[in-house]
Amino acid sequence: MKNFSKILTIFLILFFTMFNLSKASASNEQKVSDETKEEIEEVINSIYNSRCMSFLDGDLSVLPSHFDTSNKFGRWSLEHEVKRIKYLRDWAYKRDMIFTDVSSQSTIKRISPTNKGFKITLDEYYKFKYTYKDDDLLTENIFGVGLLHSLEIIKREDKFVIYNDWYTDCFEDALKAYSGEIKEDIHISKSPFDFKIPNYDKPKPSYPNVKKGQYHRLEAVNYADRYCGIPWAIGEGKRYNKKYKNFTGIGGNCTNYVSQCIGDKEEGGGLNFDGTWFCVYNKAEGANGSSAFVNADAFKNYLIYSGRGTLIKKGTFNTLAAPSNTSANGEVSKLNLGDVIAYAKGNDIDHFAIVTDFDSHGYPLINSHTTDRYHVPWDLGWGDKNISFYLIHIR
Repeated sequence: MKNFSKILTIFLILFFTMFNLSKASASNEQKVSDETKEEIEEVINSIYNSRCMSFLDGDLSVLPSHFDTSNKFGRWSLEHEVKRIKYLRDWAYKRDMIFTDVSSQSTIKRISPTNKGFKITLDEYYKFKYTYKDDDLLTENIFGVGLLHSLEIIKREDKFVIYNDWYTDCFEDALKAYSGEIKEDIHISKSPFDFKIPNYDKPKPSYPNVKKGQYHRLEAVNYADRYCGIPWAIGEGKRYNKKYKNFTGIGGNCTNYVSQCIGDKEEGGGLNFDGTWFCVYNKAEGANGSSAFVNADAFKNYLIYSGRGTLIKKGTFNTLAAPSNTSANGEVSKLNLGDVIAYAKGNDIDHFAIVTDFDSHGYPLINSHTTDRYHVPWDLGWGDKNISFYLIHIR
């Protein structure tokens, strides 16, 4: 299993690149009726929501029945789900959170029959709800995640099961410490916390009198929410801004999305472009950004060394979240709406997100792309020991 993450990443890049670049073979595929497609969609949603219940109650006993464990791909897919459930429940426990509901809805984008079942490409959209154990009001906090799946289902004993299920997973980097071993239920470790996450009030400022060319934080947040990619969060709007090129599947769209949020003149934060960080608009192909606009390392360096951003602090989760002599609520409490976070694996910047809200205890929530996130707790999914964070204030 130690090479599974690398295999999964390579497979997903190849698969989704081919899918985006060529659909010519679709005309030669055997058609699937709308009735069959709806039936398969119901089957998949039933399987995924059964897994969602395991997030809540820790009961893993039902999961193996949904996978073809006679083949290695089915076993890998099952083990991956088990790791995710273990991680999410541990993550919540260490933050005094309780998940009150986890649900998902899937929409099939492409389906074709095989000798034994169906190959499917689909979008899955999660909705997570949680409260805090010591919250007298039990205020409900909600966040969303969107995943792009490539899976195959087959018939086993007159029932559809998952033969394989590959997808871009926002929890991937936090799963290395977990085993895919299946037990009937998960008993969350009651080991002492390293520290207690502070509970503090984070009021939302209005940021009045923003002049043209200055950074409009609330408009950047509105843009981030409008184009977050999660249908239940955006309503009838478009998932992404078609004015820009989408780099999902060809390197990642996270930095491009954050640059749009802070720089778009019509709907976003309106931060002025310059000779290094800019975007050239092309109606036919979508806007193309400079290296600093779309590349994570280049964007981080640009923000810090140009003076457009100020590094609040770089560090591990414990360094940034724990109370300190300089910040009773941790360095992370210094983040404001419209600030950004760079996520580093070792010395390489791997991801960017924008701060879009704070939950009922003042915990920063972020939006990002590639794996679409809407108001997700800022560190969720980033649990490996080589992960560090750059908290950057946009000026």
